[in-house]
Amino acid sequence: MIYEWLAAVLFWAAATGPAFDAAYRAGLQALQENRLPEAQSQLEAASKMQPRNPQVWLALAQTYFKEKKKPMADAAALRAETLGAADPVVLQALAFYFAESQNPAKAAVFETRYAEKSQDEQAYVRAVQLYLSAKQMPQAIATAQKALLRGHDLPDLHELLANCYDSTNQFSKATQEYGLALKARPFDESYYFQYAEAFLRREKFSEALQVLDAARERFDKSAQIELARGVALYGLRRFPETVDAFLKTIALAPDIDQPYLFLGRMLDVVEDKMPEVSGALASYASMKPNDSVSSFLYAKALLAQQAEPDQVEPLLRKSIQLNPAYWESHFELGTVLEKRSDWTGAVQEYRKTIELNAKASAPHYRLARVYERLGKTQDAVAERAVHARLEAAEKAAVGHGIAGR
Repeated sequence: MIYEWLAAVLFWAAATGPAFDAAYRAGLQALQENRLPEAQSQLEAASKMQPRNPQVWLALAQTYFKEKKKPMADAAALRAETLGAADPVVLQALAFYFAESQNPAKAAVFETRYAEKSQDEQAYVRAVQLYLSAKQMPQAIATAQKALLRGHDLPDLHELLANCYDSTNQFSKATQEYGLALKARPFDESYYFQYAEAFLRREKFSEALQVLDAARERFDKSAQIELARGVALYGLRRFPETVDAFLKTIALAPDIDQPYLFLGRMLDVVEDKMPEVSGALASYASMKPNDSVSSFLYAKALLAQQAEPDQVEPLLRKSIQLNPAYWESHFELGTVLEKRSDWTGAVQEYRKTIELNAKASAPHYRLARVYERLGKTQDAVAERAVHARLEAAEKAAVGHGIAGR
C-alpha cells in the first residue's frame, strides 16, 4: 500500500529528539495499523513539538485523509509543501498524497518537481501519466518533451508522448514517437498494439497491417495481435485472410468474444470457410449457453447454410428469451417464420423488430412482403414507403462516412 510505503519512508526521515521521536513513531505505527484517532493524537502532539517539520505534516495529511477530513488533510499537505518545497522526499510524498486523494493534476505538479530534484528517471513517466489522468494534454506533452531534452531517453516517455500526440490529432508526430518507442524496446507487445490501434482508428489499414505483421513475427502466439490483424485485413477487404486471422485468434484464446462477433457479422463473405466458422460459432454457443448473442450468431451461421427452420428457430427463441430487447434476434426469427409460411408469427416478430429499432430499413421491407401475402395491400404500400425512406437515409449515412475519411 502507498500509505505503508510512505509511512516507512517518513519513519526514517524525520525522527529527531526523544519526545518527538516517541510521539512521531507512535503516530506512524498507529497510522499503519489504521488506528486513526490514536494516530491523529500522537502526530498532532509531534507537530506541536516540531511545527516546522514537513514530514509530520505529511503524516497528518495522510491521517486526516483516511479519516475523511479532507479540508484538514489538504491544509496539512499545504503546510508540508510550504516547509519542504526543496525536499525531494516531501515532493514525492505530496505527489502520492494528491494522487490518492483523486487530484491527479496537482499530483503531477509535485511529481514533476520531484523528478527535477532527484535521479529517479521514472518520476517523469509518472508525472506524464498523472497529467494524462487529469486530461491536461499540453502539460503532459511539455513534461515529456522536457524530460527527453534533458537526456531521459526512456521508451515509456516516447510511448506516452505518442499517446498525447495521437489524442491531440498530431498524428505524424505520434507515429514518430511510436517508432522511437519500438526501436528502444522492440519486444514490448503493448507498443506494437498501441501503434497499430492508432492506425486502425484512422482507418489506415495498410499501415496498421505492416505494424501488426512485424509484431506477429515476434509474438506469434498473441491473440491480441492476431485479432487486431483481422480487423486490419477486414478493412482491406481481404476476407479469406480475415477469417483465418479470427479463427486463429479463437484457437489462441477461445474465451475472447470479439472474434466470434466479427465472424458473425461477415458470414456473407466467408465462402469456403463456412464449415470452420460455423463450427467455431457452435462452440461459442456451447461455451456460453446463457449468452443471447452466442445463440443468435450460431443461428445466423445455420441460416447462411440454408439449415432447416427446426434447427434455427430454437436458437433464436432462446436468444430472445435471454435478451428480449435484442432486435436482430426478432428479425431473424421473423425470416424463419416467413419460410414456414407462419405469416401471423412473422408479422409479430417484424413489428417487434421495428419497435426495438425504428431506424432499420430491412424489417419494413420484409413486413411489406408478408402483408402482400396476407392481401393487406395498403399496409404493404405504407411499409414500402417507410423502407424506401429509411434505406435512403442509410445510404446517405454510409456516403457521409466515406466522404469524411
